[in-house]
Amino acid sequence: MAKPHAVSDIELLTKGEVSADERAYALNKVRALCDLGHEPVLTAVVKLRIRPGSMVELPAIAEASLGLNGVSVRAHASGQTITEATDLLDNKLSRRLRRHRKRLEDRYREHGYEPDHRPPGYTTIPPDERQVVRHKSLALRPMSLEEAADEMDQLDHGFFLFLDADHDIDRVVYRNGDGSLHVSPTTAGEKLPGDTRPPIRAGSLVLNHLPLTEAEALLDEGDAAFVFFAEPGTGRGQVLYRRFDGHYGLITPAV
Repeated sequence: MAKPHAVSDIELLTKGEVSADERAYALNKVRALCDLGHEPVLTAVVKLRIRPGSMVELPAIAEASLGLNGVSVRAHASGQTITEATDLLDNKLSRRLRRHRKRLEDRYREHGYEPDHRPPGYTTIPPDERQVVRHKSLALRPMSLEEAADEMDQLDHGFFLFLDADHDIDRVVYRNGDGSLHVSPTTAGEKLPGDTRPPIRAGSLVLNHLPLTEAEALLDEGDAAFVFFAEPGTGRGQVLYRRFDGHYGLITPAV
């Protein structure tokens, strides 16, 4: 008898030297996860690929996207082998499916769910009174662009600073005013992903090389939510962003 949430077909896409056993292993893992959703899984796409180059630190990539009645739950993972990446994917995807199920259960209990509890706008305070009241220094783990976009979605943030594993540069993925996804800075000849999520487009932002005080002035002059910049002499990307209390937050890579 078919399980109530079992998906009838899983689309499998591979690139590189992925064995039949690795394909079967990934399919079995994802098929088992389809039971974790509170809703039936209507579509499922699994992507397995090996990044070329003997010097790539984590060459194996496993990705999955599950469609649950209009909601997509996605995860990406990197490993030394496809099997290792699949195990990490299984762990990430199961957590996200459980979180999705809990959100649905909370919504049903409360009968009035509002997902966005943020204030309706920024508090206005004079520029000369604004300060960096929160500074987070993060160890940026190398990840793919799609994995970074997923992390941003799971954190419910409007942007996400990450170290691009394919290009070895600091980048920021973000949503603009119409909700579409963008990434900056751009790289020549890059084919941006878009087959298992809303397309990620090349952003217009550049990595400004300027001190923090000038980044603050740049943020004050416009209506952007954040400034992507690097302190002169460092070369590492940072994000200075507006907080809803009117002050600034700063995210920097850990040295």
